[in-house]
Amino acid sequence: MAQQKTNPKLEQALTRGDLAIRQANSARATAVLRALGKMIVDASATIGVEAHTSIPDGDRIYDPVEGLWPQALLVSLDGPVEEADPEELRTVRLRSDDPGTMFRVEWHRADGKIGRQEGGPFATVEFISDVDVPWSDDEE
Repeated sequence: MAQQKTNPKLEQALTRGDLAIRQANSARATAVLRALGKMIVDASATIGVEAHTSIPDGDRIYDPVEGLWPQALLVSLDGPVEEADPEELRTVRLRSDDPGTMFRVEWHRADGKIGRQEGGPFATVEFISDVDVPWSDDEE
């Protein structure tokens, strides 16, 4: 049985298109995390807390893994992220398997276990910054 050949121009167009879609989706995930980071920094400042954020390697092209985008927003409430104790950082990832904008926060708990919290943008800002947000993610 002869194997059907793929038109090289079709293959090239589909490959380039697929890469462009993956790049756009990954860039969107990084942009959403950057926006959340700005919300956290600004909300924290309203109560006199200086929050610092970083998205290491956020500009690389990623694909979702197990329902999460691999990009990580690192949040430090104890000085610059680069100088903070890794156990004091909060790690925020964007969920990829939810039609809304949902985040997962992970941190080291005092008992040595990893804590997890999931929520929308306002709930995540409220959780990390301890600022009382006067509305919820459910309001439109």
